[in-house]
Amino acid sequence: MLVSVSCSKEELIDSNEELVDLVEEDTEEVVEDESEDENEDVSEGENEGENEDENEGTDTFTVSEDILELVNRHRISIGKSALIRNSMADEIAVEHSNYMISKGAISHDNFMLRFQKLQQEVNASAASENVAAGYTSAESVMSAWLNSSGHKNNIEGNFTHIGIASVKDSQGRYYYTQLFYR
Repeated sequence: MLVSVSCSKEELIDSNEELVDLVEEDTEEVVEDESEDENEDVSEGENEGENEDENEGTDTFTVSEDILELVNRHRISIGKSALIRNSMADEIAVEHSNYMISKGAISHDNFMLRFQKLQQEVNASAASENVAAGYTSAESVMSAWLNSSGHKNNIEGNFTHIGIASVKDSQGRYYYTQLFYR
């Protein structure tokens, strides 16, 4: 089952659950800097029926590179500019993926601290994130994000840079974090 939680700055809806292609979506409040921040997002999923050995031997850097390629391919296909990958944002994303692994669950815990760090380190004026777990490939997690309106809004948002992490836990399950900023 795939589970997604989308956070939006426009409104606070505590329980707006909708089952779409085995994706459950719930909208909550987002954290923003000035006034134009897009969305903050969460996804969790397990792809039943997929080959569990699909990424065996694939290092996490390659999966993150594949995600970047897929994000930018999608953005370009809709007339948006490609996002620039930032190593500082990557480090923050890796820290958050490791945090989620330590908790055994996906979350946006401490998103404001990640945003503040982006403000301090790279002068970010707005930020958003997508997180996920359990998807076995860049293609499967991107497909889930693009089939969720909140996640898709982040991918298509008014951002210039991205940080990406795809980190495996001790059981070989990926935890993903995408940080978008401008």
